[in-house]
Amino acid sequence: MTQKVKLVQPKDATGETARIFEDIRKTKGDKFLTPTWGFFAQDVELLRHWWGLTKRLQMTEGAIEKTLLNSISLVCAAEVNCPRCINNHQTHLIEHFGMSTDDVMEVLDFENSSKVDERAKAVLRFARKTAFNEPMDESDFAALRRHGITDVGVAEIVSMAMLESGMARHAVGVAQFENGDDWPRDNLPSKTYAENVNA
Repeated sequence: MTQKVKLVQPKDATGETARIFEDIRKTKGDKFLTPTWGFFAQDVELLRHWWGLTKRLQMTEGAIEKTLLNSISLVCAAEVNCPRCINNHQTHLIEHFGMSTDDVMEVLDFENSSKVDERAKAVLRFARKTAFNEPMDESDFAALRRHGITDVGVAEIVSMAMLESGMARHAVGVAQFENGDDWPRDNLPSKTYAENVNA
């Protein structure tokens, strides 16, 4: 039987890896120290850069409000159809940004939503097209500009779309080969997430 990728478990983390794990806990909470971080911890430099980018986009103030930028993550997870990713981002939006379950469902169906405003729709549409190589033209950029999105904002949208669509693909591809079943349940967003760790 082929060896699965062995995740660096939180209890075994030392040095800079342990410090980064602690920063993840401090920034997002214990339950968001998910198996993804044990995967990247194979190399502390990779862990440092993946977490640095994630922290900047998900939690650090920038040009695009965090609720909307994190909604991109949910849209990407849904497009890839990764159950644990969808649950992770739903939980994150509800617990960190005060969104309701109904709000989250509106984001998932943003194109047909009467509650998601046109600015958010323009951002989410642009992000989805970027992430999944859908046809795009000047009207997509014009929609962003019409709603006051700056160059920095565009860079944030593209970065989040690329990061999270890649993370979601990791979760439905590589992640099933990890020993995620051994990951501490205290470091998983919910029971639903735990049920899909190796799905």
